[in-house]
Amino acid sequence: MKPMQDPTRKDINRIYAGFNQAYRAEPERYEFLNISQFCDTDNGVRLELNDDKARGYWELYRPNNDMLICLAEGHYHARYDQRIMPTEDIVTLRFVLSGNYGLTFKSEGRVEIPQASASILYTKKEREFDLSIANDSHLSSVTLHMKPNFLYNSFGINRSKMPSHLQDVVFGGKLNKNLYNFPLSPGMMNNIIDLLRMPYEGARRRLFTEAKSAELTCRLFQEIEDDFKAIPVMATPAHTLKIKLYEAQRILVERYQAPPTIAALAREVGLNRTTLCAEFKEIFGSTVSEFCQSYRMNKARELLQDRNLSISQVAEEVGYEHPSNFTAAFKKQFGFLPKAIRAF
Repeated sequence: MKPMQDPTRKDINRIYAGFNQAYRAEPERYEFLNISQFCDTDNGVRLELNDDKARGYWELYRPNNDMLICLAEGHYHARYDQRIMPTEDIVTLRFVLSGNYGLTFKSEGRVEIPQASASILYTKKEREFDLSIANDSHLSSVTLHMKPNFLYNSFGINRSKMPSHLQDVVFGGKLNKNLYNFPLSPGMMNNIIDLLRMPYEGARRRLFTEAKSAELTCRLFQEIEDDFKAIPVMATPAHTLKIKLYEAQRILVERYQAPPTIAALAREVGLNRTTLCAEFKEIFGSTVSEFCQSYRMNKARELLQDRNLSISQVAEEVGYEHPSNFTAAFKKQFGFLPKAIRAF
């Protein structure tokens, strides 16, 4: 598989750089084994990752000339680096469920993209940057690249509705203010899982991808605008509590293999146990324990897609010492045994 890496990287770079225009113009350039169409139009490609660096996939779909959608799912055994050179201004919305990676700019240096985060990045034309994914990282993400005017016009993005610290990020002002991260809300997290687990093919896959990507964008900017309206009461106890609960969620996502006890988590975020349990369920719609278990089982379901991993290896990867306990927990969560995944 080694000889496939260089052309694959070049074509990934071209897809990012030209909004997949290269694929439309020269489809024959994409006729190598690890790429295949995944939807019913000529605007989607799937890149299988199956070498010594990573196992998983990237799906790239361009619903129109102004937008590129990238779904990424995979386990990276070694560090992965990719240089990106946009040929025009691009606004990127990146929704990261899990995975440790960052962006390196020549003038600003490296910025980390947190797990369980949504971020907005405005990249100027020909302002290259390096994207890197850490070794031993399981990446689950949805990335939406859009031409600025398409984003503003299609989704009703108005500068006056943005807080001052986001205006340059969203509308392309000072280069040292081109990236901002937010914690994933429960709704955004569910959208990401829906996109990465969709069972559809053909026209349905295309429509579902487009609809859920639009929903993610709507959710992100609605939440930004709602928070902006609440700025006069940002220092209230209710707002402080919300920040602490999102911090608790982030900790649970990052340490899903061995999550802290509820008591330890409460101490870490500065809440008492009763308040943490009650308010966590109010905001996220599940108890702390239910959230941990659901997230862990969904990670297991992702890993089971890799047929090179045994079920016992997957169990160990998600924090189970005994495979039998993992099998029982998986069946309780999904209603079928882990081995049934391999039959799909």
